[in-house]
Amino acid sequence: MKKIYHIAFLIVMASAIMAACRKPYAPPVIANNTNYLVVEGLINSGPDSTFFKLSRTVKLSSTTTQAPELNAIVTIESNQGSTYTLQETGNGEYSSPPLNLDNTRQYRIRIKTTANEEYLSDFVVAKTTPGIDSISYKVQNDGVQFYVNSHDPQNNTRYYRWDFDETWRYTSLYQSYFKLENNYPVYRTNFLQAPDDIHDCYKTAQSQQVLLGSSAKLSQDVISMYPIDFISAASGKIASGYSILLRQYALTPDAYSYWQILKTNTEQLGTIFDAQPSQLQGNIHCVTVPSEPVIGFVSVSSITSKRIYIDHNDINLFVLDYFPPPDADVCPLVAIKVEPVTTFQYRLDQAVGTGDSILVEAEQPPGAPAIIAYTYAPANCVDCRLKIPNGTNAKPVYWPNN
Repeated sequence: MKKIYHIAFLIVMASAIMAACRKPYAPPVIANNTNYLVVEGLINSGPDSTFFKLSRTVKLSSTTTQAPELNAIVTIESNQGSTYTLQETGNGEYSSPPLNLDNTRQYRIRIKTTANEEYLSDFVVAKTTPGIDSISYKVQNDGVQFYVNSHDPQNNTRYYRWDFDETWRYTSLYQSYFKLENNYPVYRTNFLQAPDDIHDCYKTAQSQQVLLGSSAKLSQDVISMYPIDFISAASGKIASGYSILLRQYALTPDAYSYWQILKTNTEQLGTIFDAQPSQLQGNIHCVTVPSEPVIGFVSVSSITSKRIYIDHNDINLFVLDYFPPPDADVCPLVAIKVEPVTTFQYRLDQAVGTGDSILVEAEQPPGAPAIIAYTYAPANCVDCRLKIPNGTNAKPVYWPNN
């Protein structure tokens, strides 16, 4: 046993010495302050607005996660000499009203920064995006899998991209029937409607996946049952209603190749069996410094969209009504008695006056002439807006009245 302990001690000491000898290494790609321009957006040739976001790359070690490119001059140019100027809307975002472009022409984007740098994309043909035929879903693997179906009867699209906004309804643990007005409890007369309803909220998030489809190897330009998203029952998103707004884009072969490489580099790396990262070459170039890389690919197309809504009663899947956080064990209901009346308002202000706690309901035993107590709980257990960042109790206009 002494010999084993002695060997173990030597191993520990050797490990400690090796750890002490290690020096951190920062590869040049991480250490260098590259500050490359990133261009995100699409020239919308149809009856919808065009949006672009300009930003700069930052070092991985930087505490700054966003570096928007401000006060740039952004214009769209056609190969026939027409120009359209985008307006800056803040935080590196630029937009224009619907352009309704001529699809027989080609278009590009020109960017001039306050540092007198100029960037130019290649001329790109304008694509007409066909409509989405349907969005379908199947219950499988303890969740719901969504699919898109589309086709182009002219056989002109062949390459497709999708993204979507998802919206789901969620609830707080407790429903509040009372609120504080002039330091006294009053009944929420419209507790089933905003702004008094703080039990039901809605959260909208943008998809982060790169969704691509191609019919190039098929005789007909048809996309059938392409999987776009899987929602697990454990996520809580399908507990009280769920909706997807799916957008569809027609791509050129070059744009499709760009997005394929981006998808591989961002989603399919991590093991020795995965594809190795590839160089991402866009169609935007720096005119003032031709050797400077620019990140992004500018496409020109119309956008089609379709929305689907499913209620939790529409799916044959058991889903809990409430999903934490917070857990019920950190949401105690505390009672505050009305008697003695002379100190009630003071005690009430101490309990819920700061907003850290919220009134829930009243206690009035059968036969009692009046309310004898009120209950309250921590605010994040009662107000659904505090449960998830950017959640809102304003019901979306497309949400059914159920």
